[in-house]
Amino acid sequence: MRTIRLGLLLLSLLTSGGALTAQLVVYSFGSSAAPTSVASNLSADVFSGSLGSPAIGSGIPVYSSGSGGGYFTASAWTGVAPGTNYFEFTLTPGSGYGLSLASISFGYRASGTGPTAFAIRSSSDVFSSTLVSGTITNDSAWHATGPLSITLSSQAAPTTLRVYASGASSSLGTLRVDDVTLSGSVSAIPEASTYAAMLGLLAFSGVLLHRRRTRPAG
Repeated sequence: MRTIRLGLLLLSLLTSGGALTAQLVVYSFGSSAAPTSVASNLSADVFSGSLGSPAIGSGIPVYSSGSGGGYFTASAWTGVAPGTNYFEFTLTPGSGYGLSLASISFGYRASGTGPTAFAIRSSSDVFSSTLVSGTITNDSAWHATGPLSITLSSQAAPTTLRVYASGASSSLGTLRVDDVTLSGSVSAIPEASTYAAMLGLLAFSGVLLHRRRTRPAG
């Protein structure tokens, strides 16, 4: 029984990479749309937008409870959820590594005619399902979402995240975001031979357990 438990523990550690959740990427928009910080064995492209003249902005008011300075902004957030406009960025794990996401947080400011809802989707399923969604307070003041739980595991290919928004009463209504932060892990992907060895250990442990259970009482 102890052998089986050890085998299961080792297999669990291998498939998860033994990694702990940590901060992976931050976009603070101090002077550009490039990431401010990126974890090891991961790369991230510039933050961008789809419609409504997406661009870096600065000036007052800024997200004072965050890094301050600049933000990323766009208009054209009309329509029903999830909407047709979005902010996006792509995360690419290094060769031999897998990306797992656990949470996202950001500050935002929506104008009075700006969007009232958001939804975050990924390229892992061609943006067909929502990882997390919520409401937006469009009162021209800055708000913080706090960490929002998302589940996206073992992505070895480049993965694009899109922050959709919708419900604006005017195409001129704006949405600003700042301090976009992703947390999760980047773990080495075990070689196929490692999985084979672990499966062999588990099979052997099963044989031992079967023999123990069927052994005549002496």
